[in-house]
Amino acid sequence: MYVLTTMLAGYAGGRLYRQFGGKTWKKAMVYQVLFLPAVLCLMFMIVNTTAWIKGLTYAMPFKTILLLLMVFLAVCVPLHMIGTLWGRRSAAERSFPCRVHHLKRPIPIQHRFFIPGLILGAGLVPFGCVFIEMYFVFSSLWSYNKIYYVYGFMLAILGLLTMVLVCVSITCVYLLLNNEDYRWQWMSFLCSSSIGIYIAIYSIYYYHHSTHMSGISQWLYYVCTNTFICLGMTLFCGTVGYLGACKFVFAIYRNIKSD
Repeated sequence: MYVLTTMLAGYAGGRLYRQFGGKTWKKAMVYQVLFLPAVLCLMFMIVNTTAWIKGLTYAMPFKTILLLLMVFLAVCVPLHMIGTLWGRRSAAERSFPCRVHHLKRPIPIQHRFFIPGLILGAGLVPFGCVFIEMYFVFSSLWSYNKIYYVYGFMLAILGLLTMVLVCVSITCVYLLLNNEDYRWQWMSFLCSSSIGIYIAIYSIYYYHHSTHMSGISQWLYYVCTNTFICLGMTLFCGTVGYLGACKFVFAIYRNIKSD
């Protein structure tokens, strides 16, 4: 699945970067294609090295690691480059719905806890949608006698989570714009992606209260796996929130232009 969607990721990144007038697109392309695999590789090497030293059965052979690396370099990287070039050609630079001033307006002084409070508070709402489901997912991952099989319910929760993320992101962006702060792009991403903080806190709680793991190898395996889960949820939720906020901002300024 990751290999098949690499080109789509490159297309989305290249199109978005050109639309906002980015100049160092090659550096952005390298960061995009290497960030997630680099984090995964780091955590995998920690767990796998510990398994080798301990002589555990789930240690992956070196040939398999080399094969995965070759697939990434020979397939994923070229597909991502093709997608980036395709995305850059499909978008015009600074194609905004209204005229944008080159001079930055001064932003009014805000309370120092306004932005952190908004980000942390925004993550609580989507986490409430998945809180109960997280227990069943974690139980199927870390309990030997529990299997997760209600995938239809998970799909419904995913749809609900998507709608909540969009609504939360739009609300936060509206509050920001109403406060005469035009830096909405990263704000929309951070407000939606802050759910990862609460998932990480819940994973710590689950480890101490619902698991019976012991030893450094089990602890490392649990921490690295849940770290990657939190990172994946952070990126997914942040992307959904940004796309919803982007549609909202473009829509309101397009209407302003037409009026």
